[in-house]
Amino acid sequence: MDIINTKLKTHKLKEMKEFYEQILGFSIENETRNSFQITLGKSSIEFNDNDVVGTPFYHFACDIPSNQFGEAKNWIKSKMNLLIENGADEINFTYSVAKSFYFEDPSGNIIEFMARLEDNPPSDNPFSLDSIQKLSEMSLIVPDKMAVANRLINNHIVERSDSEITSTSLSFMSDKKTKVYLLLASSNRRWLFSDKESKVFPIEISLDSGTVLGVSNENEFYINN
Repeated sequence: MDIINTKLKTHKLKEMKEFYEQILGFSIENETRNSFQITLGKSSIEFNDNDVVGTPFYHFACDIPSNQFGEAKNWIKSKMNLLIENGADEINFTYSVAKSFYFEDPSGNIIEFMARLEDNPPSDNPFSLDSIQKLSEMSLIVPDKMAVANRLINNHIVERSDSEITSTSLSFMSDKKTKVYLLLASSNRRWLFSDKESKVFPIEISLDSGTVLGVSNENEFYINN
């Protein structure tokens, strides 16, 4: 399972374009009056303000080369401050043998750069935006987590560790063929490296299988094959 494209809402489209283009250096693609797109390796994100309500924000993770965590961290630190958790600006995940650091964009999206030390291909080139390999995690916050979990399972997107899915946990949903996950959760769960709690906002996620899923403007989950 790979995430090909994600469509995210923003209430700060102009500031977001300036941030991704001028601060981070992304090429802006498919720009319209209400949207623009950036490419992250084999994935892309569209930010749009079509019918935006409130101040939507999301969490997503980008895979980076396994040998470039420190280099990528210094690259981002030269442009902005990193987010802090318990006095630290990075975290080691023992379960997935990975290291991550986090930062925010103008919409308040919580962006994670992750080096999966045993899985992500290394690189001999200096770290740049071209080093980003793909979107490997995308938040999916829904009103009724258990109902959505069952629908994902019926579409062969299951919990990575086969552990019990509960209404209060954060469940990493995948087809287990790749280490790419939908982070399925209910509202009001605090994100790591942030004081923000998860909230339901419209989103659309397109997978390489052809499946398109997400949350509508009416906060209803959908999945189409």
